[in-house]
Amino acid sequence: MPEITHIIRADINLSQQPVQELCDVIAAVLPAYRGMEKEILIKLREAIDGHLKTLEKEAEKRDGKHSVVARD
Repeated sequence: MPEITHIIRADINLSQQPVQELCDVIAAVLPAYRGMEKEILIKLREAIDGHLKTLEKEAEKRDGKHSVVARD
C-alpha cells in the first residue's frame, strides 16, 4: 500500500525580513487546512503570546527587575 505524505519544504532567506518570510510560510500551510484557518491562527497567536511572555521574563531576570506582588 502506498504511503502518502503531504510535505511543504520552505527555504527561508534569513537575510530578508523575518516577519514576511514567516507570514509567507503560514500562508502556504493554511490552504491545506480549509475551514480550520481561524482556529489555527488563534492557536498560533496563543503560542506567540506565550513565547513573548517567556522572553519578557528572561529580560526581567537579566535586567535584575523582579515583579513585586502587592499584598493587602
